[in-house]
Formats: sequence, C-alpha cells, structure tokens
Amino acid sequence: MYLIVSSTAMELKPVEFPGKAPELFGLLLIGVGPVEAAVNLTEYLCRSGPERVTAVINVGLAGAYPGAGVQLLDICLAEQEYFGDIGIRLDGRIDDLDHSLAPPLEFKLSPGLLDGACDTLVNAGFAYRRGNFVTVSGASGTTGQGGYLRDKFKAICENMEGAAVARVCQKFSLPCLELRCVSNMVVDRDDQAWRTVEAVEICGRAVRAVMEGLQVG
Repeated sequence: MYLIVSSTAMELKPVEFPGKAPELFGLLLIGVGPVEAAVNLTEYLCRSGPERVTAVINVGLAGAYPGAGVQLLDICLAEQEYFGDIGIRLDGRIDDLDHSLAPPLEFKLSPGLLDGACDTLVNAGFAYRRGNFVTVSGASGTTGQGGYLRDKFKAICENMEGAAVARVCQKFSLPCLELRCVSNMVVDRDDQAWRTVEAVEICGRAVRAVMEGLQVG
C-alpha cells in the first residue's frame, strides 16, 4: 500500500483513489508542523505495521523562494529535504549545532519514486520543478529569511513537515516521495499573494496522475 500523507484535510480532499484498486492507497492526516507530522506518522506505522506500507507519498502546498526559478502554482518535487531552522538563531543567519549534538538534518528522497513520478507527470501533461526543499517550524515571513534559506540549502521552496516525514521514513526503511504545489512566494508577509484554492486543486490533479502511474506500474 502506498500511504499518502498531508498536513491538512484541505490538502488531502482532492486526492481520490484512481481506478478500482483503493487497496493500493491509504490516506493519513499528519497535522501541521514537524512534531505533529513525525508523531502521527510514527503512530500509524507502529499501529498498522510498516510492512503494510510500500512507500510514503507526502503531498501538499509550499512557499517558493524568489530567485529559485519557481513560480506560483508550479508543481515541485523534492530531491532532498533539510531541517532549516534547527541550530542557533542569530541576526540574519542560523548557525548549525556542533556535530556531537546535531540530529540528522538532511534526507534524500527516493530516486526511483522521484524519477517515476517525473515521467508520469510529463506523460500526463504536467510541468514540474525538482530540487531541494527546506522544512521550517515557523514559516518564513520576510524576503530576507527566505533568501537566506534558499542560498544556504540551494533550495527551491519551503514547507513545515517534509523533513520530519522523510526522517520517519528513513527510520522505518521506507521509500519517500514528496510532491507540492506552490501556493505563495516567500516574500515579506504583507506582500504575499496566496493562491491556496488553486494550488490545492492543481496538487490534487498531479497526485492523482502519479497514483494512476503507480497503479498501472
């Protein structure tokens, strides 16, 4: 079973089971933020048994970094996920913890799932961008903070759950795919123009296309 997870019911609602094989897919609401995501996914896997899950597909919305070549309503797929704000916060930067104290902060998403999803999206007529994602506990509310995280991690967008989901998948030896649609650009908060409804709908269509590809494959 492919387990599709997202932080909110709004983001899961457009995801419908394709064809006549709902047993191939499960849906899980994991909550907002890295702690809720990790706790709820871990609880599910421990309760149901990780051997029942073929892979985890994390879906939802993202804020894109200006200057990273990504625009509003673009589909983005993660190559690597980073915990972006674990460390020592100083003016204009976040210094990493000493290696003796630091938890894992960087996670590579499944290359096989990623390549398969990209091929499926192309065949279904979707354009997409792939690159590094940053997971933050607090969404960036200034252009400067977004630019700093973009440059530090060579990232295209940010979210609040991806690295936590990837960490749990690493712990349970499960492949992980992450697909998001850009709902806003990471600029000064008062200047952010959100297109949440459209982004949710586009993300849902892209996820359904990937599900169709997995079902056929």
